[in-house]
Amino acid sequence: MLSGFNTNFRHRGVLFHVQTEDSGRGNPHVITHLFHGGNIMASEKRDYSDLLEQGDLEASVRKLMESQHKAMLKRLSRGEHDATIEQRLGPDVFRADVSGQTDSASTTEEERPPMPPGREAEVAAASVAATGRAPTAAPAPGSLAEPTRLEPADEPSARSRLARVFGDRVVSEKPLDEVVLDYLVENARKRKRTTK
Repeated sequence: MLSGFNTNFRHRGVLFHVQTEDSGRGNPHVITHLFHGGNIMASEKRDYSDLLEQGDLEASVRKLMESQHKAMLKRLSRGEHDATIEQRLGPDVFRADVSGQTDSASTTEEERPPMPPGREAEVAAASVAATGRAPTAAPAPGSLAEPTRLEPADEPSARSRLARVFGDRVVSEKPLDEVVLDYLVENARKRKRTTK
């Protein structure tokens, strides 16, 4: 049995994890899973019993694993799994994470460097293209803008609905295999302490 491949891949602003593993000679197949938050979004399983009689089985299986892993990443990047992902996580899953990124990366007027002359229209057009929203006009220097009160939204945001699919909080930013390995190591240490 060969060790597997693990790749974290951001697609349309959402982080996914692709994992490929070999099941060994006793159960000769290679399986690749596409994960989001610990849930399997897609899988691919290939039998390689026809390769068992080859001289260099390990190299052949490794090549099969690599090609299957890359194929899953390519299908994800081409959007072939988008319909399944939207069906399981909601139609606004991609919009929710993309809009969440812009909030954390926003800057205030004081933090922005001065804009070169004549580039205002170009930058405004790029902003509309990127966000789908027209930029808001800043008050004229020296004038006071009327303060506005923001009311909380009645409907939960797409990001919070997405979070509820997996629980109310993020348990770990680590890939699933690292979380499992950490758990097993900690369990082994606890057992070792109690046996002394």
